[in-house]
Amino acid sequence: MKATLRSTFTILFRTIATLLFSATLALGANVTLQWDANDPEPEGYRVFARESGASYNYANPIWESDAASETTCTLIGLTEGTTYYFVVRAYEGDLESADSEEVSYTPAAAAVNQAPVAEAGGSQSVYEEAAITLDGSASSDADGSIASYLWAQTGGTAVALSGAATVQASFTAPIVDLAGETLTFSLTVTDDEGESDTDTVTVSVLKSSSTDVDGDNVPDVLDLFPNDPAEWADNDGDGIGDNADTDDDNDGMSDTWEENYGLDPLTDDADLDADGDGVTNLDEYSADSDPTTVPGNTAPDAPTIEEVSPAETVSLTPVLVTAAYFDADNDAHFKSQWQISTDSDFATLILDKTSKVQLTAYEVGKMVLDVDTVYYWRVRFIDTDNGVSEWSETATFTTIAPETAGDADLDGIPDSQEVDAAADVNEDGVADSLEGDIMSLNTVEGQTMVGVEPSSDGITLVSVESIASDTISDPSVKMGFGLIGFRLYLADGVTTATVKISFNTRVPADAQLYKYTEENGWQVYANAVFAANRKSVTLLLEDGGAGDEDGVVNGVIVDPSGISYTTESTESDSAALSTGASSSGSGGGGCFIGTATGPNTVSGPAAWMSMILLGMGFALAATVKAAKADLK
Repeated sequence: MKATLRSTFTILFRTIATLLFSATLALGANVTLQWDANDPEPEGYRVFARESGASYNYANPIWESDAASETTCTLIGLTEGTTYYFVVRAYEGDLESADSEEVSYTPAAAAVNQAPVAEAGGSQSVYEEAAITLDGSASSDADGSIASYLWAQTGGTAVALSGAATVQASFTAPIVDLAGETLTFSLTVTDDEGESDTDTVTVSVLKSSSTDVDGDNVPDVLDLFPNDPAEWADNDGDGIGDNADTDDDNDGMSDTWEENYGLDPLTDDADLDADGDGVTNLDEYSADSDPTTVPGNTAPDAPTIEEVSPAETVSLTPVLVTAAYFDADNDAHFKSQWQISTDSDFATLILDKTSKVQLTAYEVGKMVLDVDTVYYWRVRFIDTDNGVSEWSETATFTTIAPETAGDADLDGIPDSQEVDAAADVNEDGVADSLEGDIMSLNTVEGQTMVGVEPSSDGITLVSVESIASDTISDPSVKMGFGLIGFRLYLADGVTTATVKISFNTRVPADAQLYKYTEENGWQVYANAVFAANRKSVTLLLEDGGAGDEDGVVNGVIVDPSGISYTTESTESDSAALSTGASSSGSGGGGCFIGTATGPNTVSGPAAWMSMILLGMGFALAATVKAAKADLK
């Protein structure tokens, strides 16, 4: 009976199919088997399994049902990559059918998730207060997608990150000190399987040449007291700003006393003897005596001006000439004081210069004078015992008309030096001709374009000019780009001017800005800072300060300057000349007696190059010394 039942049991398989497979390594793979119901209907079914090379163990089914209706089962915990064989048997009591058709199944090895790759972008070099974007868009995931981004700052002055959980984060670069600062950031990306990766990026923040934290019109790069609006300089390095310091040269004599007697309050002259009487200036100060007068000295005769009122107009650089010096007690000619004014009573001085070099002839510098203007001038002599003559009689002259000066369109730039309308010397992406605060020109030497623009408040640039280098009497350096002159108007209360000079030629790292005067020759000018790309320099000008060629606190600054370096050539990023030819001269006129001449050739070290910048400012009212007096 049992044998007969067994022999009638057959398994009619339609399929054994994998309905579900999981690659979860911790649990193993799964497989679902399905078969056709047996006819006649059995009590249930048993599933047996073996691996390749092994036999079925019919005493231990891997799965068993007690209902004929169950014709499917799911086996779990299979090992990925292993081949399994399966058969099904129907059973009724102790009776069991033969094996069904054998099927096999090899669970595929589960794919291992690849971690994403974070890319935080390249390092950046920026100026303080610039808007910065951190870009992680180059991040990737080879076998899926990036589910999240997370930016975090890991070093440097803390900044407020916007969009820290997005592909691009942004922030504003912080204010930094002169040395600059490096900020570091990390980007962590996580993929759709939970794997993550991190990358870092650095942002180098440079000190901007225009940042002025304390609002004193002196950029921080040139301000020794960047957080004190009342101070910016410290001539003697004692930690007390010059405005508060009563002795700026720390020579033991007060600034006020030195100024009253014509001594230099910025130079230690305590051990000198201004009047040659054998008593030092410091001893004269202690005794409250006049350090500039020798008792019994006879002052020189007043100078004689031979041509008091010339009929013709003169150029903008006339030479003022007097007759010979005479002193009754035969003291030598020590100095001459020259003054020019637009008022016959000299209430407003355009120039007040005391020179040990230009004794009987004084050449007025470029751009000191305006066109078509009547000027008054006078001079007095000073002997070696500091005897001061009476003033000469007042002489007058009238300067040439604008059209004769070579600026027919009255735009403040000589017609022959105009640049193309598309020129962008300061490289801000806007043509200079469309900006209201920059004037650009072609230089008369060196095939270069130069742009001049104010970078502090209360300043209006009104004119610029490129000038031939042979107007400088000292040819000891070779001038690669010639001279640059500019004139500024300063609003009431403005006592300093910050000017940025851009050039389309990159200067070497050893370049320095030099100032030139007839009295002292060339000297390095400390109040100048080159941009990181070496294509501009920012300088601080102070009315009446060191290097002011007109020698008077009157709102006019005349500063011959030169960028000198020992490297023989520079790197140019753009066309040198944008249009037309250049000319070095201003038209018309002459001088009273003779014309000043420069050297025909340039001598000095052949490797030296320099760009001379003749800086000029015109202020309407307040001056630095007046402000200093108020602060004291």
